[in-house]
Order: sequence, then structure tokens, then C-alpha cells
Amino acid sequence: MPKVARLHAILWGIFSVGGFIAAFLLPVLIYIVGIAYPLGLWPISGQDPTTSILNHHHLGTLFLFVTVAGSLYHGIYRFQSTLTELGLARAKRALEALGYLIVIVGILAAAYYLLMLNPGVLSLP
Repeated sequence: MPKVARLHAILWGIFSVGGFIAAFLLPVLIYIVGIAYPLGLWPISGQDPTTSILNHHHLGTLFLFVTVAGSLYHGIYRFQSTLTELGLARAKRALEALGYLIVIVGILAAAYYLLMLNPGVLSLP
């Protein structure tokens, strides 16, 4: 199999995992932060759920990172394919480059933000 075909298959695989994350984990995060906390359904009183998730376990940080990164990759990939189908096929290479740049910057920003909120993630127990 040619190298380009393998890369294309890997990127489509990541896209599908991002779709799974966007379909299953993002609604959970939206419920916790956007519905349960404002309505007082969040079990920890007086604490923002995002801060609570980050402070209680490293899996919470991983959950937030995977949710943001997977949803971002899936969304940008879907958006760029939609733009090419709408008649911007001549600019496909530029759209791909811009899309991957947005994904890389977004994932790095999410990682930086989460590491600043929970610096203990990198320390070994």
C-alpha cells in the first residue's frame, strides 16, 4: 500500500474516533458544565465542575483533553470537507493546511491550558 494511502487511512481513522468522542463525550461535558452546574444538580457545592474534574483526578484532565482535541479534529475535518464540496475544491490544499494548523494550535492550547490548571499531571506518583 502506498505511503499516502496509509496516511489517508490513519487520518480517516482519527476522524472517526473524533466523531465518536464528539457524539458521546462532548454531550456529557456539555451536560455537566452547561446544565447540571447552573441548575444546582452538580454534587459538589460551591465549586465549578471543570475545576472539580481537574482537581480530583488526572483522568478528569485526560477526559477534558480527549474531548476537546477529538471534537476539534473531527469538526475541522468535517468543515474542510464541507467547504470543498461547496465549490472550493481548487483551494483544497490551502483549506487542509489551514485546518491542520487550527487543529494543532487548538490541541496545543488545550494542553497548555489544562497543564496550567493542573500542573500535577506531569508528576509521577
